Amino acid sequence: MAGQFLLESTTIGLLGGIVGAALGIAIVVCVAVVKQWTPVLDLGLAFGAPLAGALVGLLAGLYPSLRAARMEPVDALRAPS
Repeated sequence: MAGQFLLESTTIGLLGGIVGAALGIAIVVCVAVVKQWTPVLDLGLAFGAPLAGALVGLLAGLYPSLRAARMEPVDALRAPS
């Protein structure tokens, strides 16, 4: 069960890294076009951002996933939120 939670948090982090990198690249290119500059991008950072997002998602989901895996589903539904 913990694996499912970890997969979800890692996937959300990966998607966030992809969206963030894409938006960052688009903004750099748009500003460069408007200012008539040559856009300079570090592709290592652009490709590393999704990996960093996935790592952050994995680490952020580690404790909650382990805690949720130890709970019984009925207890989780009864617990006040």
